[in-house]
Amino acid sequence: MVRLLKTALLISMLAATAAAQDEKISFQVVPLAPTLGLPDSHETYVIRSPEEWSNWVNNLTAVVDVLPAVDFERYTSLIASAGYKADGPVVVTFDSIADAGNLIRVHVSVTTPASCPARPIAGHYAAMALIPRTDKPVQFDVSSRDTGCH
Repeated sequence: MVRLLKTALLISMLAATAAAQDEKISFQVVPLAPTLGLPDSHETYVIRSPEEWSNWVNNLTAVVDVLPAVDFERYTSLIASAGYKADGPVVVTFDSIADAGNLIRVHVSVTTPASCPARPIAGHYAAMALIPRTDKPVQFDVSSRDTGCH
């Protein structure tokens, strides 16, 4: 039993040390309009080139507002979509982005309105973050915060 406890403690210490070594990456958030024709379900995207951007845009069902220009020589675009929400507005937030050595870890939160709007605003809620150009794999961790406004 003592050996099992020591092993568990060692494993948790190693995990904490590895997490502490993640290097934070600075990023710029670019809001996206809820009128963007994204899929109805939660989706994440990593776009590294003008060709990938063009393919992504061509798969949208609607583009009402002008999309931001991205310099893919300098940046990688990360997009997190909450999907279609009838009871918006919904806020998609990039909480943190870190380089974990062999991959990029992205934490995103999706929050329902803090106060119930008189008229819900339906839409496809999403946000985009630009990070320095990388070819590393990207792992998205998404958490939801439901304020109970429906």
